[in-house]
Amino acid sequence: MPANNPENAAAELLAAIVGLVSNWTASVTQGSIAAEVGVDIAEGDVRALYLIGQRGSGMGVRPAELADELRLSRPTMSKALARLTAAGLVMKSQSATDARSITLSLTDEGEAAYARLVGAGVRIVEEATAQLSTAEIRTVTGVAMRLLRPETHG
Repeated sequence: MPANNPENAAAELLAAIVGLVSNWTASVTQGSIAAEVGVDIAEGDVRALYLIGQRGSGMGVRPAELADELRLSRPTMSKALARLTAAGLVMKSQSATDARSITLSLTDEGEAAYARLVGAGVRIVEEATAQLSTAEIRTVTGVAMRLLRPETHG
């Protein structure tokens, strides 16, 4: 198909997105970034720490929700949370809305680790987009945000 064919452009964008997501979410990539910034946890636990951090300290997240979002079994999630708790990065609290549930949040040390992970990610993006203008970066960001919205499917 010619390069200016919209169907080809969409296929190329899909391939780029799949490659980017696969690379960034790979345990080895996550573990490498964590090691570079001194976050000493199992490479498979980095995304859990990151997602708990994204929720913010006030909100917390239930373990089952985290397992669903990470597409992990409940036992695998439980083991990861035990490691993160033992490392002093995550704490469990009784849910404010359901006495039978717990929520997860980051400890102060976990917040610091999360901040280092975010900082490393920002540096990687800055390096990758160094040749782009601010307007181009905003365009890419806007397209990515539109692709995240469920209403754009279909």
